[in-house]
Amino acid sequence: MKKVFLFSVVLVLLLLLLSGCFLVDTTPVTLKVYVTDYNSGAAVSDAKISLLHNGIEKLDIYTNEKGEALINLPTNRDIIYVDLIVTKDGHSVTRINNLKLEKGKENIFETQLRVSSSGKTNVLEPLTVNLELYGDSAMSKNLSFVDNVLDVSTDTLYYKVTVESNEYKEKYIYVKLGSVPGSGFFTNPRDINYGSPAEGSISTVGFDGLVPLYVAAFDQNENLVVNVYYLNIHRKGKSVDNYYQVEYKDGARIFAYTRRGGIAFYGGSDKINKKADITLRKPQAAPEKDTNLWVEVKWISWEQSSASSTTDQPDAYVVYRSFDGESFEEIATVPEGYNYYRDKSPRLEVGKEVWYKVGAKYGDYVATPTLLGSVVPLDIFGIKYISPVDGATNVSTNPIFSWEIVNPVESKEGTPVYYFDIWLYDNTVNDSGYYSLSKSGYPKYNFLITTATSVEIEFSNPPFGLRWVDYAAKTWYPYVTLQKNKTYEWGNELAVAVVSDEDSEAYSIYADLGKIFDPFKIEAEIYNTFTTGEN
Repeated sequence: MKKVFLFSVVLVLLLLLLSGCFLVDTTPVTLKVYVTDYNSGAAVSDAKISLLHNGIEKLDIYTNEKGEALINLPTNRDIIYVDLIVTKDGHSVTRINNLKLEKGKENIFETQLRVSSSGKTNVLEPLTVNLELYGDSAMSKNLSFVDNVLDVSTDTLYYKVTVESNEYKEKYIYVKLGSVPGSGFFTNPRDINYGSPAEGSISTVGFDGLVPLYVAAFDQNENLVVNVYYLNIHRKGKSVDNYYQVEYKDGARIFAYTRRGGIAFYGGSDKINKKADITLRKPQAAPEKDTNLWVEVKWISWEQSSASSTTDQPDAYVVYRSFDGESFEEIATVPEGYNYYRDKSPRLEVGKEVWYKVGAKYGDYVATPTLLGSVVPLDIFGIKYISPVDGATNVSTNPIFSWEIVNPVESKEGTPVYYFDIWLYDNTVNDSGYYSLSKSGYPKYNFLITTATSVEIEFSNPPFGLRWVDYAAKTWYPYVTLQKNKTYEWGNELAVAVVSDEDSEAYSIYADLGKIFDPFKIEAEIYNTFTTGEN
């Protein structure tokens, strides 16, 4: 009788289990995805995000006007691995494979969805990416993942990546530990390769615990595939006598860049020095299409600090960010020797203050972080040209060049200061010249600095004692007025708004052909063509 009873109980329990009648925790795991058109670029709205689990599509969701999508996936597991496929008409395909999600954790992933460059993509897995890891440079000791995790106790790993193109040929292959790789301007140090197979090494110094390893590949149509792997790095406690408290230079050490004329960063030609110059400065996603927004954070590396003789050298630096000045999250680990980090997150927004801390890392321990300060990124401004307007004729030989700011920038951190130059080009074929303003003495490039939002410059009477220079002739312009019945062009090749306070500078860059503030260059939006008359 007991056997029959026990058998009945087991049978009932089995049926209950199969029918799902037990109370199982199916609290959803959440994931917030941010999509931009390129690193530091504008948000991509109405992008479709398909989530797959075990190869089966579970749900579709679309990004909002900020490029955000919040995913809730019911599951009875504490950890799951999913794939994401991001698509939109006229765009390439972005695919993320093996992304780890944890229940009860704020899971966030930032990615990009680029505009197609060669045509339509007809497959949802444009590239098949495979990774092999080795424990030696000869690549004879193959390392294997167990339950999706590889245990690591060495400072260096060696990799081989093979990429199979399913429609368009591969273009770039990136490898990076800790964060998604891309352009070196934003994600150094990382490896970049230009074809398959790709081989190299990975340093694990400065990392500990479970750390994602990213392999990202682009093809010729801007399709992107990112594979995520997980390394459990075992880092022993390090014997340290004195920890380095990160130092910084007096004055600005956080710099926010908002720029017109967006650059779709890749990395093939992006060159950046290991150390940024912190003694001299050349004078939510980005706010709109064809713009960039990023924040550059700087500190003094240990070897350049006043404490290098009294403290131990760290392995790395850990960068933290906060949007309220109180709750900080770790956003990056960079090796010792670096003294900067560039934050390209689509969570940055114009007008939204952001704070940063940096701490020196020793083994598995981070010394007390130093608060570097905060910055408020600026919005983009525009310029309305008043006179001479483009296409004007019978213009005075003593014209008044005038323009005004459209949508002047505002900031709680200070009053915007505008930097302008003016360039005038003589279009007559047999008498070409190009002119700008300079101070007395040896002619050299100068610009105007003002808090005013409108500017007027009479040709015969420039402000601040400035004079016209003929740069083609390498001398002062010899006349008081322009010549009669000639065609000229004029415009601003420098137009930048700057807001400064005790710890930061924020730039809104409309034009900067000479790279005075912008690390690249932004050409003038327009050169106004006009023709003088008889007077």
